[in-house]
Amino acid sequence: MAESTGGKPRLPEDLVLQEILTRLPSKPLLRCRAVCRSWRRRLTSDAAFLLAHHRRQPALQLVTTGNAREGRIDALDHRAGERRPVVRTDRAAAPEDLELLASCDGLLIVSAYRALHICNPATRQRAPLPQIHGACISGLYPHRPPGSYRVLCWTKVPADAEDGRTVYYVYTVGSGELRCVGEPPEQWATGDVATVMPMSEFFHPHVLVHGRFHWRPVELPGRKHNNMLVFDTVAESFRHVRTPVEGPWADPFELKGELALYNYNGFETADLWVLEDYEDNFWTVKFRIQLQRPMIFLVPDAQGDVFVTSVKKGSVGIVSQCLKHMSGADGSVLSRHQWNVRLNLKRHRFKESLVRHDFFLAEGNGAVDETPLFNGLSSVAVLPDDDS
Repeated sequence: MAESTGGKPRLPEDLVLQEILTRLPSKPLLRCRAVCRSWRRRLTSDAAFLLAHHRRQPALQLVTTGNAREGRIDALDHRAGERRPVVRTDRAAAPEDLELLASCDGLLIVSAYRALHICNPATRQRAPLPQIHGACISGLYPHRPPGSYRVLCWTKVPADAEDGRTVYYVYTVGSGELRCVGEPPEQWATGDVATVMPMSEFFHPHVLVHGRFHWRPVELPGRKHNNMLVFDTVAESFRHVRTPVEGPWADPFELKGELALYNYNGFETADLWVLEDYEDNFWTVKFRIQLQRPMIFLVPDAQGDVFVTSVKKGSVGIVSQCLKHMSGADGSVLSRHQWNVRLNLKRHRFKESLVRHDFFLAEGNGAVDETPLFNGLSSVAVLPDDDS
């Protein structure tokens, strides 16, 4: 242990930086830049430190809320019992809903003020995405070189035809490059599956694991309800695989870097399946948990536990919503919180990042907050307990 000039022991600076500061949320970390010039440089522009900080941030579940005055995206830190404000819009300027479309590495794609934006809430930067305005967003993902990000999106061709075909494109953020990568397999390109795709993607965003996007399983004509579409972001090709369970209640998600899914059995129990061998498509079931009723929505978290929303009814209708966090191991309730505003639990997670991205700095791309995606954000709030 090093000694200070006064003879008292102190921690080595590298230990403080790499083992303590990397664990801080972004806001208190940025305050530490005032300590000294060395820290200001490291905490502002040291790419290796900023990446290490991002990797140690928790993956927080996102929710959208709102009222007559504002629309909001918040991150839930259920372990700390906190709600962290992420994005806000003013209803007076944007009466339409604030929509969360994609998330990856601390970046969000949102629809607000009649436009698409990519933003980093930790640095309060944003850039417009006019090249893909009007397209359906399937996902955001990193690509080579490091720091490059791409958007997978699709449109129907021809756009106004009932029997139009689904065609996918890849857009490199910060460029004018929008490339066609073709159609998915025939059963996903047209017909009933293609018709319901926009609604399916909104409620069940695709899961990025091992550089591949995974769709929610669907029932194909003449086949069982266990067909999962997969897009390889490196090869830029489609294929489909079969899941180990059948039926409309299979819910895929990323679990500690692997593909997993919850299969809800009549919403009485839920089985957690994990893909153990990706190449051989070998799945194993890990847990079965007992679900608690009543409920209106379920979302798995990054650890395999489950968020559940339910409602409390009074004499004049719905009084509030209850958010429960349940253990994936035994179904016990880990925490329970009450909300007095409309709450939409999203299947997106948010890991804060202070990593710098050149596409925010391009001329006209809004390196300064040109649209009020962050104006009027409240401070971190304590989630009220629900003791009922």
